[in-house]
Amino acid sequence: MALIFLDLDNTVLYQGKPAKGVKETIQLLKNNNHIVVIATGRNPNLIYGIDSELGIENMVMANGGIVIFDNKIIRENYIDNKVIKRIMDRADQDKFDLVIEYLDEYISYRKDTDASDKFSINYNLDIARLDHTFYPKRFVFAMVIFDDEVVKKISPDFPELQFNKSSQYGYDVNPAGNLKADGIKAVIDYLNYPIDEVYAIGDNFNDILMLKSVKHGIAMGNAVEELKQIAEYVTTDVNDNGIYNAMKHYGLI
Repeated sequence: MALIFLDLDNTVLYQGKPAKGVKETIQLLKNNNHIVVIATGRNPNLIYGIDSELGIENMVMANGGIVIFDNKIIRENYIDNKVIKRIMDRADQDKFDLVIEYLDEYISYRKDTDASDKFSINYNLDIARLDHTFYPKRFVFAMVIFDDEVVKKISPDFPELQFNKSSQYGYDVNPAGNLKADGIKAVIDYLNYPIDEVYAIGDNFNDILMLKSVKHGIAMGNAVEELKQIAEYVTTDVNDNGIYNAMKHYGLI
């Protein structure tokens, strides 16, 4: 029996919807008594509905910021409000785009370029209006910054945060210790699961450490080259039965 972690965007989802054959593949895995878990950078609000369509209840969300297993929250880690205020002030000072991820939505705090538009189109997300009113009333799982030079400049001033390139469009900004790999570890520890039976499948930069954290790391055919280089196996593209072919390769279905 295997424990399998699936990234969402461009792994399970193609253009925002379950790729052809994915739901059937997940059902085959479940029929064979394997455990399937979503592992995504998305916040919970952007998963609800997708999870039920896929028939998956266990989830690593917000890059490990919140983990649900057996209908229980087994891990949650938010960004401290004082740190959020500091980075907001820095965004105002240096004039860079900043997106805030709440439990239930994405909010653009600053929008000086079209970077957030490209990000939202690629991931089929709805980034709400500009909003300067939230602090300190709501929990924040993560933020998004889009500019490489901004990250190089400000990251030394924020040791409480980690800045991880998630795609060609930008960086996930999470509390130190929040990565998909950390969420996966929480599930493995919760189940006391043998690492030799753990699989993970992804396509982008924020999946590199996820794949390294398990025994069997699988890159999609459409994955970035950096992920393919560290993967144990490279399957076909998301729109070419990538997950099915990977699971077939390992004899899980």
